[in-house]
Amino acid sequence: MLNSALRSRAEYAELGVDGLAARTSPERDADIVKAVEELLDGRESVLDLCCGYGRISLPLARAGKTVRGLDISPNLVEAGRIQANEEELAIDWAIGSMTDLPYAWDSFDAVICLWTAFHELFAEDEQISTICEISRVLKPGGIAIIEGPSWGPATAGEIALGMRQGPEHRIVTTEHADGLSSVHYIHDDISYGRLCAAAGIDNYKVYKREWGGRRRLILEIHA
Repeated sequence: MLNSALRSRAEYAELGVDGLAARTSPERDADIVKAVEELLDGRESVLDLCCGYGRISLPLARAGKTVRGLDISPNLVEAGRIQANEEELAIDWAIGSMTDLPYAWDSFDAVICLWTAFHELFAEDEQISTICEISRVLKPGGIAIIEGPSWGPATAGEIALGMRQGPEHRIVTTEHADGLSSVHYIHDDISYGRLCAAAGIDNYKVYKREWGGRRRLILEIHA
């Protein structure tokens, strides 16, 4: 298992389902589900990559989508599985890393990777592997949606405090209201372009949009 995966698993084991859920709201989640459904444009089979406790998987399944959810964190996946069972929703859950997906070629009409999950990969080889894997499991005509924060120039203060590190100061530490911090690799059209070129993908677009009440960056890949 790669270092980024180990780090994420430890972080979410500490945070737990309740801690992670406290960082969103039912209203924000409903807005995001609506945006996802619009982008999927009728596509039926969906891989929710880094699905967490099922905040998007569960509503999509309720709406009649065929959903599979994969996450690195056993505690989050188990919470999603319990809720799905209670509602008798047929979601296929799995524990694993986004860099090495346990699915066959051309398995899904759509892949979604939301809530900054992709940005928890700090090494470029991990990022490229994940883009390749997402592309591999998409059916012809399929779509992938990756969502996260957008890169901006670091300030001198952020650098001095160690809040911005790594190449081009793209690794950002964020302090949360719960007293915990998270670390993410921040992308833009240039870094996403590098990854897609390395993965042999030319049918993609990068753009910003309102997403659950926040301005977010979207990488959209078309198979």
